[in-house]
Amino acid sequence: MKQSKIMSLVESVINIAIGFGISLAAQMYFLPLLGVIISFQQNLLFALIMTVISIARSYLLRRLFEAMHIRRPLSPFMQAVIAERFRQIEQEGWSTTHDDAHPVGELAAAGSSYAIMPTWRRRADESFGPKPPIAWPWSLDWWKPQDNRRDLVRAAALVVAEGEKLDRNRGRK
Repeated sequence: MKQSKIMSLVESVINIAIGFGISLAAQMYFLPLLGVIISFQQNLLFALIMTVISIARSYLLRRLFEAMHIRRPLSPFMQAVIAERFRQIEQEGWSTTHDDAHPVGELAAAGSSYAIMPTWRRRADESFGPKPPIAWPWSLDWWKPQDNRRDLVRAAALVVAEGEKLDRNRGRK
């Protein structure tokens, strides 16, 4: 999930402060071992200069990588799918152990049921009521469709859960 701007700023400031402190301490320790004797003020100034250079280097590399598309940003939909997967784990408590207990394909079947909801809604009439598609593997208590986008996000997160399960259990019998 994408980090907020404030948390990015907090992370950057803490990272810079820690880097500055490490640089200052390292110089105070290692420079005398190398026979270089400088005052604390000179050491402080040098650590500050190196910190500014480090910030500039980091910024320029990030801009370069963005220009080269080395780090591709996730679309809002992909971010929503990742957030939903984490919600399933953290709020619903669906751990990897829980997921692994499902038969092969069951999580994907649930995902496919949510994925076809836009079509299902168009074809459904009053006689269908709140019934899920036939592929729905669980009881009606767990069938909770919402709007088209939310259903697609759930579908993708359930398919991700199935894929993660497959990866975890690859090679096991």
